Amino acid sequence: MAIDPYSPCPCGSGKKLKFCCPDLAGDMEKIHRMVAGDQPHAALKHLDVLLKKQPDRASLLDMRANLELSMHEFDAATKTIEHYLAKHPHNPAAHGQKAILVAATQGGTAAIGHLQDALEMLDDDMPLHVFEAIGAVGHALLLEGELIAGRGHLLLYAGIAPEDDNMAIQLLLKMNLQSGLPLLVRELANPLDCPDDVPWQGEFNHASRAISRGQWRIAEEILCSLRDKAGAQPEIVYNLAVVRGWLGKLDQFAEGLHEYARLETSEDRAVEAEALAQLIDPNLEDPKLETVRIAYAVSDEDALAERLAEDKRIENYPLNTEDLDEDAVRPRSGHLLLDRPTPSTRPDLQRHEIPRVLGFLSFYGKRTDRAAQLELTTDRTEELQITKSLLAEVAGELLGGELEEIVVAEKSQSEESLSWRWRIPPGTPQDQRNRLVDEERREAILVRWTETPRAALKGKSPKEASNDPDLRLPLLASALIIEQAAVEPRELPLFDELRERLGLPLSNRIDPAHISVSKFSIVRIPKLELAKLTVEQLEELFNRATMLGAELAILMLGQELVSRADQLPGLDLTRAFHQLVRVDADLARSQQWIAKARAWAQQNHRSVAQWALLDLEVAIERGDSATAQRVLEELRSVHINEPGVAEETYRILYSAGLLSPHERHKPTPLAMPSKKLGAASTPQANSGIWTPDSDEDATTVGSGKSAIWTP
Repeated sequence: MAIDPYSPCPCGSGKKLKFCCPDLAGDMEKIHRMVAGDQPHAALKHLDVLLKKQPDRASLLDMRANLELSMHEFDAATKTIEHYLAKHPHNPAAHGQKAILVAATQGGTAAIGHLQDALEMLDDDMPLHVFEAIGAVGHALLLEGELIAGRGHLLLYAGIAPEDDNMAIQLLLKMNLQSGLPLLVRELANPLDCPDDVPWQGEFNHASRAISRGQWRIAEEILCSLRDKAGAQPEIVYNLAVVRGWLGKLDQFAEGLHEYARLETSEDRAVEAEALAQLIDPNLEDPKLETVRIAYAVSDEDALAERLAEDKRIENYPLNTEDLDEDAVRPRSGHLLLDRPTPSTRPDLQRHEIPRVLGFLSFYGKRTDRAAQLELTTDRTEELQITKSLLAEVAGELLGGELEEIVVAEKSQSEESLSWRWRIPPGTPQDQRNRLVDEERREAILVRWTETPRAALKGKSPKEASNDPDLRLPLLASALIIEQAAVEPRELPLFDELRERLGLPLSNRIDPAHISVSKFSIVRIPKLELAKLTVEQLEELFNRATMLGAELAILMLGQELVSRADQLPGLDLTRAFHQLVRVDADLARSQQWIAKARAWAQQNHRSVAQWALLDLEVAIERGDSATAQRVLEELRSVHINEPGVAEETYRILYSAGLLSPHERHKPTPLAMPSKKLGAASTPQANSGIWTPDSDEDATTVGSGKSAIWTP
């Protein structure tokens, strides 16, 4: 492919190749063909020949650095880029290459300054390698867990990128859908606009232009100066906080949000800013709860194994050896230590009868270099002595003294108050399981969380802070944070009750006539009067909620959209139904959404095959054998010849363990599965797919860190 003489010169001068380095056009084309033909080393040799004649030529140094970076030859790239910068210190492309190198070798945080150097040297044209550096630094920041700075860089990249470059959007979507990432973090707002008729409008707009160009250090300097002149105006404080966050200054970002929250007159915006500050402030550390591992000597290995097998308060726990290091010692067995034997399932089973998991036991047999021992992993709570005593009661004289006690993890007491570990009896029906979980969740939120101290409340619990007028804003923000735990609309009254208990105002309904939908916070969707929205407004909010992975908002907006199917028969509800099935935690309701989607598709003369496939998957996951058999027969007899149906059916059955690998590749379409779809069984926790005869060994609910309960 011929090099376009009117394309930007790779040296970063901003000029077209024809007017900058026309003498190198032929060599550039030759190098381009070598790289395209997977001959990077040959390209480097050709560059060496050219550089011997012109060792300081920017175009040649830029191409060499780019090749070395692409080949991960970082030592060589370092030498090339240092020479490049020494000879062309004001070349933005050279600084862009430096930022890419540092991001790859030292991380995104270390590269921010080098990228700012490049961006500050730009006029109107952006060299390719500066543009690439924005994406490289943003990606590196996300990998480091620097979500605020990473998001800022990727938003800048997405704003500059051509239409067919979706790299930044895909990374942002991944970040948004990351498990456990609060919606408040996912929906960090853009900088604020300047108020009308203020004397400092010119300087503020100058800073805003610098922000839009990615020149955040310059914007920070302007806003700092403006703050000194105009005082702590909300818009100045907020935008200064944002650019500092994008520059990787997380502590100053949080400090700025705290200040903005105190200045902002809109309570919704103030509370959301304070809540975000509480979530990301590195200087706010809630009181910690330690997880400890206690090792005990064992006098008789085989006798203890028999005791553990006989006692009903001990249950086997399968070990996931894949999580262990290759050279780690494998325990002989793993067990759960329960506070009581697991009862049989029955319709009137009460929450207080369900055994709690007190700890995890790792039993190590005798080795040449160490005697047999038993390790207990548990939390250092007020019940630690009770846990130790129960273990001593189970093991009796076979348990020797404590060999060592080490802290293996720390976690926030506030977060831990919202989690619990149960052993629900095998075979408990899903509806009963849901009822028990709802009851325990209510107790966790209304009682345990309200009585647990939080750093954001000056070490007080929410219950104590409710009596302190100075803590009203931080308490409102703390309540908003916990309200993000709602996963479906029926839970919202629980958080209204929480507010009543804490003496906080209930959420006011928001009339959409007074909002800008494009700027409306998705966090506030539960307060919005959805029935007053137009279809266009609903679709815009629904799309934004989907991009953010905001499941509660998706459910509420999706339900409103599909409720209007009869009023607007031409409305395409495919995406809405898919999202409702995906995010609804209740599998029975997911089946109801599928039934409605089927009816809608038939009314609009569309194929129902995609809904039949979803129906099969959900039925298997729920253990609904009758529905699974019925849908499988429908797929075999009605939809078998539709594109992709046979392959997708095979995938679903294979993933559920209902087809052997051999049967999966049989040419016969939709052969009966090798395992019968038997009676309903309890879905495996977090597995996503039900398998026959499966059951949960233990149920962990809430936001607890499950990793600490494994060896």
